[in-house]
Amino acid sequence: MRILSISIVLRILLIISFALVAFMQVKDTQLSDMFLNDEISFEYYKENEINTSVYGFIFVILTLINSWYTNYLSKKRNNGRILMREIVIPEMNLNDDEREAEITGKSAKAAFSVIIIATFIVLAFFALVIPYLDNPLPYSVFTIAALPIIGLLTYYITYRVLYLK
Repeated sequence: MRILSISIVLRILLIISFALVAFMQVKDTQLSDMFLNDEISFEYYKENEINTSVYGFIFVILTLINSWYTNYLSKKRNNGRILMREIVIPEMNLNDDEREAEITGKSAKAAFSVIIIATFIVLAFFALVIPYLDNPLPYSVFTIAALPIIGLLTYYITYRVLYLK
């Protein structure tokens, strides 16, 4: 259970950091466009300039930690060999325990169902709200980043509830 918790938290942090990098780059581009169109002064541009390298550095660090942890788990389970299916889905329990395999299957089904429903809700929301937003791009970045986070949290909660039964 601890391994599952760590891998879920690492993936969620990675998704959030990626969304922040994209959001900050969008904001920096908007500020640059305003400066180039003479809507703001150079002093205002320099005062409000966004340093996107900090967010990029955080993203790279989290990517490295995530990759190392996934490879570490895969090597630990398989006598030093790395299996591709564990790199893609490290939360899978590949043991011969039937109960854990059933719990993993039910959790994956629940997560997939919630992602499908959440995607439909997000698309309907954007269809209704986008005409009223001045700049929908930052909102769409965080909303799209929220979909895998919702799926991972659903998987984790379902797995934990079924495992503790």
